[in-house]
Amino acid sequence: MVELLAALTVTLIVSLAVFELFYSNERIFRDQNMVIEMQQTSRAAASQLADELRMAGQGVPVYASTFDHADSESVAVFLSSSGSNRVDFRAGLSNAETGVTTPVPIDCALGVPRTLTVGDASPFSDALGTPVPRGRFVYIWGPASHSTWTWIRAELTDITADSLTLTPRQGGDSGRSAGSDSIPGTGDDVIRFSQPPTASLEEVVSFYLTGTTLKRATATDMTNEIRPTWSAANEIGRNLRFVGFSYYDKHNNQVNPDSLANRRSVARVDVRIVAGTAGMIRNGAIPTLLLSFRTIPRNVRVH
Repeated sequence: MVELLAALTVTLIVSLAVFELFYSNERIFRDQNMVIEMQQTSRAAASQLADELRMAGQGVPVYASTFDHADSESVAVFLSSSGSNRVDFRAGLSNAETGVTTPVPIDCALGVPRTLTVGDASPFSDALGTPVPRGRFVYIWGPASHSTWTWIRAELTDITADSLTLTPRQGGDSGRSAGSDSIPGTGDDVIRFSQPPTASLEEVVSFYLTGTTLKRATATDMTNEIRPTWSAANEIGRNLRFVGFSYYDKHNNQVNPDSLANRRSVARVDVRIVAGTAGMIRNGAIPTLLLSFRTIPRNVRVH
């Protein structure tokens, strides 16, 4: 009996030691997995933010608008809802763009529907998923004369294989008629293109942090160019403790995007991300990872 009890005691002690070893290894493996997951999530979120922010202003007639006498919200790359914890910006990520083939000169009157023939309109219907969009807009931009460029922002109402039917809503003042009788219509509300312009789709993207989840949404209705209607947001990354955006002009001065002039001056966006593990590790701590990077959208620097 004594020998049996001794054997059972030894067996129990060895079993407890083996169990503790396996349990400790499992906790180490679990902790390593959480840290790796944190690193992968933060780097994936940073990569997507960096890639899309570099595309900010793609398809927006930034160059054409530099000939205007005043800034316009319609061609501001960053929206008024942008701030330190959210960035909303125009970027033609679908690359829906085509050349206008309507014979020049091309006159576009604000508020007056018209149809423009284009080289290929299929990228627009493909990007929007419909040939009869609602609340979606395009930019038409090109030379207004031998020395200036101009643009219009037009509501898109119909798409065929080689044409876009649209209604101009806003436009650049550099290409407008000065009341000349040579351009019939509404005088100052007519914008003339002297050479074939380009048409590009207006697209808006938003990144913001909700709780500890970074989300991305796109605008589905741009009728209100300052407060668009957003799509359901997609999750980009979880367990993020902080996501912050800082805006700088071309002179590396930090600016607050609270005014149109400041948003139009943005030439660089710095991003700071703090990620954490999904839970505590075995010592009771929650490890974090800080990522900081700088993005320079090439399109906003075209002047």
